[in-house]
Amino acid sequence: MGLDIGGANTKAALIVFKNKDIIKSFSYIEYFPFWEKTINDISEMFKRIVENLIIKNNFKSNTIEYITVTITAELSDAFQTKREGILTILKALKQVFDKSKLFFITNQGKFINYTSAKSEYKSIAASNWVSTSLFLGYFQPLCILIDAGSTTIDIIPIVNAIPVAQGKEDISRMLNHELLYTGGLRATIPSITQFVPYQGKMVRISFEKFALISDVHLILGNITDEEYINDTADKRSKSLENCYARLSRIICMDIETISKEELNKIAEYIYEKQLELIKDEIQEFMSNLVIRFPEFEIDPKFVITGLAAKFLIRKTLLNLGYTNILSYKETTNIPDQISSSAFAITGAFLLSREM
Repeated sequence: MGLDIGGANTKAALIVFKNKDIIKSFSYIEYFPFWEKTINDISEMFKRIVENLIIKNNFKSNTIEYITVTITAELSDAFQTKREGILTILKALKQVFDKSKLFFITNQGKFINYTSAKSEYKSIAASNWVSTSLFLGYFQPLCILIDAGSTTIDIIPIVNAIPVAQGKEDISRMLNHELLYTGGLRATIPSITQFVPYQGKMVRISFEKFALISDVHLILGNITDEEYINDTADKRSKSLENCYARLSRIICMDIETISKEELNKIAEYIYEKQLELIKDEIQEFMSNLVIRFPEFEIDPKFVITGLAAKFLIRKTLLNLGYTNILSYKETTNIPDQISSSAFAITGAFLLSREM
């Protein structure tokens, strides 16, 4: 079983392997905003994973040989420090799972056991990018992985089947344009643009959290109702009408005082500004990368994954003139790209034991 424990979403995958081949696989994702939960809620969430992923698929917990884990939720402001976050999550894991079966990936690409994870907590923080790139390297030894999820975008170069990112932890990855804090669901509008068009003029928006980028992408048809898995900004439903209502508030209006045609123009503008933001980061990343690895200068190969891969990354890469774009799901033969990190950590663990 693989677990990717994020601050907003926890993804789980259950895979039955025969040698290196996937015989059966199942996945489960739960929106679990750590900042709204108590410590006891964490172990209850893990119990729901057991129920929905193991028991409902007619398996027993004692038949699971290994539980591989990556954690990014330690950054949530539910915790005062990353150390507190990691240790709290480790404690909750131990309450539900056999700790002898738990293995954690580090930012150096190694798997360590539960005891080591407690003492080396810094090494396992925010290391989900390592497992996705390590697993991909087995199939594509020279490429650039871009994983666009609900909250962030990871950009990871792979050479000789090994991730060669300059950064290891969040801050160094952001400095090197390898981690971008924008995504397909949870980005706030002011983090993308401070102005939107209205009646032929540009108006500065309110900096309240009236709407999220998920409202924009649902209005534009980039995501479905089912893919809108995060909470809404106003806690109302995810209906199209409510998405329009939330978006209208960013310029202090409402759906009785602004037309949907005007709101569509605003949504399109915000989307284009998000694509520009991503384009700038990829250009900075590529400028640095080709200096380090000239083999990426001509027709580099990109492998994309994540909920927002198609409407944020593929479109941006094509606008930049890159056409050698592959799907992570098809490349690695995993069944679900939204939960690719949970599937990848199991695959990376299996490969590490065979090497």
